[in-house]
Amino acid sequence: MKIEIEVSAFGGIEVHGTEDAYKAIELMRVHKLYKDTTLGEVENLLSTLFQEVENGYNNPEQCVGKITIRAKKEDGEIVFLG
Repeated sequence: MKIEIEVSAFGGIEVHGTEDAYKAIELMRVHKLYKDTTLGEVENLLSTLFQEVENGYNNPEQCVGKITIRAKKEDGEIVFLG
């Protein structure tokens, strides 16, 4: 099974000579996992990506994550894409 993990951090920053300025960082990773992978193991992957984003952007206003599993139903069976 393939999962996609995305983490985005964004917020306002101060830049000399501007009225408003914003910064955003977005990272995405694709992982191939076994069906018996636990939710805790997926959470650890997400945590690692949060840490990587936060290393490049200290104290963002927001830091959010998203995990996507792509699947379809084929002949009555769920088939994971990827």
